[in-house]
Amino acid sequence: MQSAICYREAGRSERAVSLFREHLTTRVFAPRDRAFFTAQYSGALVAAGEPDEAATAAQEALSLAAGARFGQALAELHRTAADLAPYAGRPAVREFRRRLGELAAV
Repeated sequence: MQSAICYREAGRSERAVSLFREHLTTRVFAPRDRAFFTAQYSGALVAAGEPDEAATAAQEALSLAAGARFGQALAELHRTAADLAPYAGRPAVREFRRRLGELAAV
């Protein structure tokens, strides 16, 4: 997972997406880790030009992170929300950003 994060930060989002997909489906993670890695995955999807998939992954991460207030995951989700701003008109993106905003308002 660290390699996927590094690829994302290095601007190699397609490789990051591939690694996230591979490892998120084959490994068992603690809820906090799954929330964080899924949030990272959503950001990599935005950078790879897949905003709808990014919003879907972000919704999954938000569901994991919201109740327990997993700070790192929530910070990544805010970063993803900002990256998704150009796609705000898309239904999945709009729904994710609405849910994240509701959580922030609480």
